[in-house]
Amino acid sequence: MEKNFLVSQFYNILYLAGFETLSPHEREAYLLLVGDRKIIITDARYNGEKHSEDSELYIFKQGEKIGEVIQRICKDNKITILGCEADDLKWSEIQMIQKLGIEFIPVAHAFSLERSIKTDEELFAIKQACHIGDLVLKDITPYIHPGQTEKEIAWLIEKSIREGYNAELSFDPIVAVDTHAAVPHYNTKKGNGTIEDGSLLLLDFGVKFHNYCSDITRMVGVGEVATEIKKTYSQLLDVQKRTISYGDTENELIKMDEYCRKELQKYGLPIFNHSTGHGIGLEVHESPRVSFISQETKKPGQVFTIEPGVYIDGKWGMRIEDTITVLDHGELEVLTRFPKELILV
Repeated sequence: MEKNFLVSQFYNILYLAGFETLSPHEREAYLLLVGDRKIIITDARYNGEKHSEDSELYIFKQGEKIGEVIQRICKDNKITILGCEADDLKWSEIQMIQKLGIEFIPVAHAFSLERSIKTDEELFAIKQACHIGDLVLKDITPYIHPGQTEKEIAWLIEKSIREGYNAELSFDPIVAVDTHAAVPHYNTKKGNGTIEDGSLLLLDFGVKFHNYCSDITRMVGVGEVATEIKKTYSQLLDVQKRTISYGDTENELIKMDEYCRKELQKYGLPIFNHSTGHGIGLEVHESPRVSFISQETKKPGQVFTIEPGVYIDGKWGMRIEDTITVLDHGELEVLTRFPKELILV
């Protein structure tokens, strides 16, 4: 990768320079890597904002254009070639940088591998996020009962995370009952499901602690749950546990995905249409991927999920998800410790 680099992605700037703007979805800063220097380029709204000790803050003046600032810094440092993030820049930004008289080298997934291998400090934050998620489940599951709506339970989760543990959400909780749980990425905010006696309820949520995320999915059976559901859940749980055990000795993530799907097929269960797992860190979905298109191998310090599911359209769905890290010798450690057996209330 080029030694001199223009970083634009929100989480890469946070990772490299410890600098965070208000929204990940707005372009309010760039990070220019010039040799060993890290120059954060932003406007006066962020003057004095916290950043890492090895970075510096450049506040561009009113009337200045971001392209002019980048061009001037590059000229001052005799930079003629600059790397940039191919999978993040917008077309308008590409047009802007093409006018600067600098050769830009687009690089895809520029910091994915570096970010995927967590330091001890990063792992501590993720473990704390997982622990809080375990406590949240312990707090809220006794209060689940027929007549509650999905939105009410989503609020219980959010309230427990924010008020009970002074943490943040990794993402909007997915709370899905019965037929809604057959939609892997069901949108609870737009839903209107209500729990009944015999319902199967999916709870998928994550905690963010010191900017690092967790992710967990557990299933709740309310009242008299059908024998078919209990049987299928037992089979899914067996597959999920054995996939994690298989991962202790298998390095290729694509093979972990293949193994999980084959084990489901042995039970005659339908194959889920999402990845077996995804990396997690500053973002709830990042590198590496445990999927049928993955070309990655596991590495010590990585954190990812294992989350097989069974989805029966028009009836119900179920998923079991844990956040997992890779230890020094390749074995996997489960960080989400809340029991995985079907929760019966």
